[in-house]
Amino acid sequence: MLRPRPTTWFELLVGRGQYALAMQKLAASGAAQLEGRPLDSREPILPKLDGFFAEFHELEAQYAPFWPENRGSAGLVLENPLSALDETIAGLRAWAREAEPLIAQQRHCSARLADLSMVARLVAAMPDTRPLAEMAFTDSDLLAHAIFFVSDPAFSTAEIDTGPEALLELYPEAEGMFVIAIAPREDMPGIATRMGDFGATPVPVPQCLDIHHGEHARDVANNIAHTRAVCNERAAKLERINVEMGLANLLDRVAVLEWLTETSGEIGVSRHLMWITGWTSSPDGASIREALMVAGVDFALSIDPQKKADPPMVLDNPGIFKAFEFFPRMLGVPADKDVDPTPLTTFIAPLLFGFMFGDVGQGLVLLVLGLWLSPRLPLLRMLVPGGIMAIVFGLMFGSVFSIENAIPALWLHPLHEPITMLATALGLGVVLIALAIAMDVTQAIWHRRLDHWLRDFGGIALAYYSLLAAFFVPDLAWGALVGLGLTVVLAEDDGRWTAGAALKGLAEYVETLMRLLVSTVSFSRVGAFALAHAGLSAAIVGVAETFGGFGFLLTLLIGNAIIIGLEGLVTSIQTTRLILFEFFIRFYRAEGREFRPLMAPRPHYKEGLNA
Repeated sequence: MLRPRPTTWFELLVGRGQYALAMQKLAASGAAQLEGRPLDSREPILPKLDGFFAEFHELEAQYAPFWPENRGSAGLVLENPLSALDETIAGLRAWAREAEPLIAQQRHCSARLADLSMVARLVAAMPDTRPLAEMAFTDSDLLAHAIFFVSDPAFSTAEIDTGPEALLELYPEAEGMFVIAIAPREDMPGIATRMGDFGATPVPVPQCLDIHHGEHARDVANNIAHTRAVCNERAAKLERINVEMGLANLLDRVAVLEWLTETSGEIGVSRHLMWITGWTSSPDGASIREALMVAGVDFALSIDPQKKADPPMVLDNPGIFKAFEFFPRMLGVPADKDVDPTPLTTFIAPLLFGFMFGDVGQGLVLLVLGLWLSPRLPLLRMLVPGGIMAIVFGLMFGSVFSIENAIPALWLHPLHEPITMLATALGLGVVLIALAIAMDVTQAIWHRRLDHWLRDFGGIALAYYSLLAAFFVPDLAWGALVGLGLTVVLAEDDGRWTAGAALKGLAEYVETLMRLLVSTVSFSRVGAFALAHAGLSAAIVGVAETFGGFGFLLTLLIGNAIIIGLEGLVTSIQTTRLILFEFFIRFYRAEGREFRPLMAPRPHYKEGLNA
């Protein structure tokens, strides 16, 4: 579990007639990542698709807003895609012919609704003394009127030259400004052009408004309700046509065809066979073999576990450990024979968090939130062990919802013994740095480079532990000089000792040793944050006690909510920083390739088009 699992190379031969089915079953298995070894071939994998997709995209540009959103292309099995091309495009053409009259009506209906919505806003912005219906009577051979909407609330008539005989009236509203223009008929086109330069939108006034302004709002509301009912009726008819003509299934076919086209770059082709190669997360290829056999695909599968050329890696962690892959994945995945720190992080992260956030009540809240939210957001599973450790340290500190004397402390009250808290945090840092060095040694052993590790880092490790032990046995500080001597004596350049290599080793000795010591001291912030948490809790209880009674409970509730939200976030950030930049940095290289299985085809859906 401390080591990532390398994937296994596979080579799969299938007949061209079963290629599409085989690809879909590989994707459904979730156990195959394609990596091509193309054969020399002049034949395309899926001929005749260029013309098909050209016509499809024309239909898509025209009708995509009226296509169904919820489709299940991942479950569609398209065994022979070439035989489905003509049938699919013919079905889409037939649907377009049948649906076109309704779609035209629906577009007109939607535009009508948008216009009526704008008129409703205009009615709300105008005073009762200005009936819109009368504007129809102002039009004549000499005069014309027009209404515009400008999204700039600061628009002024001074910004536009309308001529001396034109009249502009402004009616502001929350999102902009309505402008009513009355001008000689020959001047109105010029006014419309200049208003367009300001981004103005024309607002048509329906002819059905009552002559009295007080009835405009009712008239517009009635028109909107009627128009919406008509739109809904036409939408229902269009949905019936979609179902009757199998539109969703036709679009699913297109999604599969597009997916096959996108993935075909990894496939080798001959006249009769398809050569599919890549990596599988199943060591013996059992997942691939079973998926193909159940589907009735005729195939030949070869597994080569000896192929070691940079295989993609699988982080194989069970249960709650899976959520803590978040930390190493922030940097990348480990390579073969490198340590996967996920199992260690599963214990270290909650330990650090709980120490800094020790409170039984607040930890219980985090535990409940983690159990409640993790089915929706798997990453929040980390709240469960984090909450448990916060409860454990809360018992040790005697803190329940910020109240220190609610239960007896099993260890100490942080504010009473701050030096002990800081010293404990430093001790925890020493242990974690030692664990990181041990992981680095483990990797060196797995790579059969322990001799290199001892030469490059052995003297530094000896000096680090000697200086730490000198706090208890001062004579052990001499180990730092011994470590320096080993680093200088064992320094090599191209396999031999040189003065330049020794000087380089000396510089690296000083730099690395200082960084180790600084990293150790950095863990004192764990104790500092625990003290800050206890101090904030004490302050909240102090303020609550000044109110008494119900005020005490309310203040305590608000204060604990602030601590859980704000300090919980800050503590999480500090935990992440310590793990990534003080612990991982000592051994974790993240130089591997992540296994990315072939994904099933997705529904053909353009974001923003479907309403």
